[in-house]
Amino acid sequence: MGAFTTIEFSVDTRGVATLRLNRPAVHNAMNGVMYDEARSVVSRCESDSSIRVLVLTAAGASFCSGGDLKYQQEQASRPQSERIKEASKLACWLRELDTLSKPVIGRINGPAYAGGLGLVSVCDIAIGCDDAQFAVTEARLGLLPGMISPYLVRRIGEPFARRLFLTGRRITAAEAVTMGLLSVSVPADRLDAAVQEEVDMVLKCAPGSLAANKRLIEYVSTHGSADNFVYTVDRVAEMWAWDEAEEGIKSFLEKRKPAWVS
Repeated sequence: MGAFTTIEFSVDTRGVATLRLNRPAVHNAMNGVMYDEARSVVSRCESDSSIRVLVLTAAGASFCSGGDLKYQQEQASRPQSERIKEASKLACWLRELDTLSKPVIGRINGPAYAGGLGLVSVCDIAIGCDDAQFAVTEARLGLLPGMISPYLVRRIGEPFARRLFLTGRRITAAEAVTMGLLSVSVPADRLDAAVQEEVDMVLKCAPGSLAANKRLIEYVSTHGSADNFVYTVDRVAEMWAWDEAEEGIKSFLEKRKPAWVS
């Protein structure tokens, strides 16, 4: 892919992709260019079958301070139709990360504020540093955490969301774990090892099965018991005929690694 100005992107020989926010001078604040560049690489992750997992992280000491305030200030004078188009960029990026058919592992290398919490919330697994802090700061600036709200409220629940949205208070990594925002927090010098442990476990799983599991979680969490009864029975009936299921069961019985494990 071409050169980027706000992100870095790489894929290693195992199929582990890394999307790194790369505006450390402004604490990786997000703007329209970042949205466009990041969405392009998420699209590649979706379409490239050799990519097995995406690690989302950032350069420097911060993960993401939210939306770039100068960028947001520039939107005020634009027509409403253009503001909607620009606002949609973050909404689309979050949705595309959330629905990516490959696991997304957040390497949360530092503090995250405002829109940065939206990025944490769409990670399937989010690992942060013990000394990181988090806050939903929009109300202190007369703003609204609009596009991140569906994902953050889903992640931490309404009671915690009310407290954070309506006070702007900072929370520690330990509190973020308690709320469910982070999966786990570790000392900074353990961050890479902790992320690698999760990546290694993902790479032992069948790619098609992982994609189906993500769809399963999304469906059963948004439907009632009657719909879920039909959906889950249908999916398991389909599963028994999967090539991956045949290979997985056969490899287990033959006491060997399945084809997707190198």
